[in-house]
Amino acid sequence: MEDLEALATHCRTIERLISLLEAVRSVAEIAWRRAEQRFDPLTQYRNHLQPLFSEALIGLDLQQHYALLGADGDELPIALLFITSERGLCGPFNDRLVAQGLQHARKLSTQGAMVRLLCLGDRGRRLLEAGGHQLLYAKPLPSLAIPTYVDIEEIALDLLDFIEQRAFGRLLIAHNAPVRRFQYGATISTLFPPDLAAPAHPRQQRVVKPAHDTSALLTHLLTEHLLLGLYQAVIESAMSEQLARVYTMRLATENARKLLEKLRLDYSLARSNAVTNSILELVAGYEATAKQ
Repeated sequence: MEDLEALATHCRTIERLISLLEAVRSVAEIAWRRAEQRFDPLTQYRNHLQPLFSEALIGLDLQQHYALLGADGDELPIALLFITSERGLCGPFNDRLVAQGLQHARKLSTQGAMVRLLCLGDRGRRLLEAGGHQLLYAKPLPSLAIPTYVDIEEIALDLLDFIEQRAFGRLLIAHNAPVRRFQYGATISTLFPPDLAAPAHPRQQRVVKPAHDTSALLTHLLTEHLLLGLYQAVIESAMSEQLARVYTMRLATENARKLLEKLRLDYSLARSNAVTNSILELVAGYEATAKQ
């Protein structure tokens, strides 16, 4: 009887767990759609900004170029920024990213570069610190909502401060990005210095009046370029995180349903055995009474 009660309790627990997993999956799907909606206007703004920035960079002389981007970036350390998640329940989302990023960092180290690690997201920070890696910079991300442009602006300004202080000359980003509709993969790209192509149809260099505003304009364009690139990576990471969570919850739900089906079969078998044993006990009791 105790086995029957234990099996029944276990079945009820699995049923509640399935409901919870389906709820988490539904929330992840909603968050993924919201992140996808933010991506389109971001892309439009970036496509508008990049030609302006490219055209402004072409008009710089060596001294202005050095003042804006630095001329000896190759002699400074390389920064590798990991963009991870704040929450779990997303499978190997963080582990694979950190493993691939560290592999790239080791490759850079063998080439003679000094690599400094930075991280956004608590899960990645824990993984890196557990592996004995020292972080130059770590910052949490919003855990219950898709990060906004304002959320990332402060982080971008912190990174610009590191660049101005010559803490590193190049900034790489390691993050997960969607590759197909329901799949994602880790990618590593360069955020600074900007790699911008020349405009397809160069126009005459614009004169900014007063002249001293030229440096302010270029600084503003560089800040916007860095912020846009960082925010795009964060949004792609958020989309990938929700995709990973949807897939993980789907697998967990399927496994829970299989377990529930097995438990129900075990419960039915145990109940049949209990009924059979009760009948046997009644027959045995009847026969003993008849003999007496």
